[in-house]
Amino acid sequence: MDFLTSTIFENTSGLNIGTIIIAFAVALILGIAISATYMLTHDKEFHSKSHALTLVMLPPIISIIVALVVPVVGSNLASAFSIAGVFTIIRFRSAPAEPRDVAYVAFALAAGLSCGLGFIYIGIIFSVLLIIVLFVLRLINFAQPSKKVMMLKITVPEDLNFEGAFDEVLNKYTTVFNLQKVRTADFGSLFELSYKVTLRDNDTKKAFIDELRTINGNLNIILTQKEYDIA
Repeated sequence: MDFLTSTIFENTSGLNIGTIIIAFAVALILGIAISATYMLTHDKEFHSKSHALTLVMLPPIISIIVALVVPVVGSNLASAFSIAGVFTIIRFRSAPAEPRDVAYVAFALAAGLSCGLGFIYIGIIFSVLLIIVLFVLRLINFAQPSKKVMMLKITVPEDLNFEGAFDEVLNKYTTVFNLQKVRTADFGSLFELSYKVTLRDNDTKKAFIDELRTINGNLNIILTQKEYDIA
């Protein structure tokens, strides 16, 4: 198993263009594989193109930075801390769309770091293993909510006593409903009620909304199709 702990830089002194190119090429291939995994394990209509491109670029960029920096730093502890301080100023300018996107960024960084340090075999083996795990989790729909929880927003006029006004309809069409928030709109002339609901049958959305409209005076009703995890 010595080949796992061997590095392509151990038989070279200083900077070597050939080994750096090898590290860059392997990191690029791993970045493409990670990005493809990200796209294939996400719903196609929701994955981010810019995030997918970022996952391709991160491993080779990190590998080049590490491959160039490590020989310069060597065993100089002060220089190492100085360079680490430079990396702390790097920030993502936009928040990831989903928490799991952060995991893919960490995956790409780890792949690039292993290649940059010369541990090519470790980078390849563990990247392949993690990609397999991600595909298996996607295949078995791991952590998929068993029930579809949706967000319902109902606008009501200020003269309507909304306390319990919609309970009969909600009991008819939902298995669970929970009033999350009440806020005013249009300078207090309207109220907006926000519910989390679990529909009994997805095919009854129109009938559900139609009955709500007869109570709220045909004002705005929004039933968000996005699924939420049940707390």
